[in-house]
Amino acid sequence: MDEKRRFPRFPVSGTVICSRYGREMTMRTLNISLGGLKLETNFDLRSGETMDLTILINGTRIQCRGTILTIEEFGNKVQARLRFTRTSNSEYRKLCDHLHTLYWGRFQKWVIGGIFILSAYLAYLFIRTYLFQ
Repeated sequence: MDEKRRFPRFPVSGTVICSRYGREMTMRTLNISLGGLKLETNFDLRSGETMDLTILINGTRIQCRGTILTIEEFGNKVQARLRFTRTSNSEYRKLCDHLHTLYWGRFQKWVIGGIFILSAYLAYLFIRTYLFQ
């Protein structure tokens, strides 16, 4: 199956605040990309609904507007895919910086693991060569 998504998704658990019906309501992110996010909440959402959001991730506040694309219901939980429709340049930059950190964080784990394996192998060669002569 071909991947149709434009941006990679990152599993991120953070708080999202939206204002609905004159009240602030909180939701939780399940994943996020430059194009949108997946939310989980315990109140009803409608497909096509547009809302202003404040995303709170690791002490960073990102304000944007998005439109609900799809809804999935699981008992008393609702999961919704949301596409960003309006984000200022400064807020978009914050999101880019945060996702860039997540991307390179994944890469760093592989690099550190590779260095650890390489150093263990070199130690093995050193011990085998010089101690068992």
